[in-house]
Amino acid sequence: MMTSIDDTLSEIRWLRNEIWRCRRFLNRDLPDAERKAVERRLLEQLSAFERLLSTSFPLTLSPKVYSAKSTTIGRSDSREAPIENAAMASSDSFGKSMGG
Repeated sequence: MMTSIDDTLSEIRWLRNEIWRCRRFLNRDLPDAERKAVERRLLEQLSAFERLLSTSFPLTLSPKVYSAKSTTIGRSDSREAPIENAAMASSDSFGKSMGG
């Protein structure tokens, strides 16, 4: 089954928003068990985000551009920067590959 680019981009945006949501939760004072659960969910979302980007734009975005392993979990000065950078890299490369 082939999905449209609109569906794929919608799923990328949904994952990005879920990642931001997890990071906002981690900025709160949470009990240890809940914090661990949110961290685990964040890692799952980051992996799904990376997997979706690599399958959606296989020629323009490699795992070296963005990796869940290099992402800071929890409190950080710029929580969204790695995701925004990956999204910008994919859209810039995608535009170039499309001749734009």
